[in-house]
Amino acid sequence: MKAFRFTLEAVQTVRHRQEQQAMETYVHALLARQQVLDRLEAARERIRRNQQEINRLLAAPCAAVQLAQAGHYECALERQQADQIVALALAERRVQTTFQAMLAARQRRKMVESYRARQLAHHQRAESREEQKLTDDLASRRGRSILAWHAEEAPL
Repeated sequence: MKAFRFTLEAVQTVRHRQEQQAMETYVHALLARQQVLDRLEAARERIRRNQQEINRLLAAPCAAVQLAQAGHYECALERQQADQIVALALAERRVQTTFQAMLAARQRRKMVESYRARQLAHHQRAESREEQKLTDDLASRRGRSILAWHAEEAPL
């Protein structure tokens, strides 16, 4: 019996690598999104602390310069927060894009694997038929030789 040989083995290997690369890209996109979320949270925390500082300055007598500096710092922090919100939207879009690419790569790999499974099943059925032919052939030969042997003994 001959061994099963999948003709698209190289394609299967390439599809597997493509899926691995797509998964790695997806993981990197998730990590990048998490970093943006962390930066956004840090910006919000700085805004919160600055607002507490402004409230402290307003509650006690302070120089107008200090209050103006805190106000300018607040504007800068809000710009940073806005930048991080835009970066988060881009990161979310990248996560969705890479997720779709990963699913497509997985589907392409599964198609090749499905084809391989069908080819293997076809090969096994053909091998089984061939084996059955050989068994039937051997049985019919043996049956003829036994009949021939009994035919030779009968005339005595």
